[in-house]
Amino acid sequence: MKKIFAIIFLSICFIIPSKADNIKDFEIEGISIGDSALDFFTIKELNNSLDITDYLDVYRYYFFPYPKGKEYDYLQITVKQKDKKYIIYDLQGHIFYENNIKKCFKKINKIKKDIDEVLNYKGTDSSGKHWLDKTGQSEYRRIYYRLKTGAAEIICYDMSKKMESEGKYDRFAITLSDKEFKQWLTANHSKMLK
Repeated sequence: MKKIFAIIFLSICFIIPSKADNIKDFEIEGISIGDSALDFFTIKELNNSLDITDYLDVYRYYFFPYPKGKEYDYLQITVKQKDKKYIIYDLQGHIFYENNIKKCFKKINKIKKDIDEVLNYKGTDSSGKHWLDKTGQSEYRRIYYRLKTGAAEIICYDMSKKMESEGKYDRFAITLSDKEFKQWLTANHSKMLK
């Protein structure tokens, strides 16, 4: 049984373990890396996702609204395409902020402070242009935490007015990723851009 010391950060339901080196001890909406998606969702629910995207011929993500969520509007889960158990390798929670990026920045600053204290080290803070916006007007701020068995990220996406008119809104995202998936993603990033 997992030993988990739960801390809720500014209403986002992100659980930090007492021994914060195993990504499987973190949770979003009660779901962890290494869990089977089928313990939480049916195949029909997954197949009715708003977005289903394949990463080459290996991984697939499902992005869908999560009305049962206590903290997140949407979830995104990534599994291996041929895995009949639907083991989760990447898990994300999203909160959308239409025209209110200041609220997102306030949330990310509070969460960063709390996570830094619990992990006893500071995450890597970075920012840049959002890759979807060819005009370069959309931006992001990311804080990255590397763990022995994976990574955690908190991100604010500040989308341009044009992107928002296309349904791509400002949002907060928290991501948990298995080490195997992160390494594969890094190794295959350039192939996926083609």
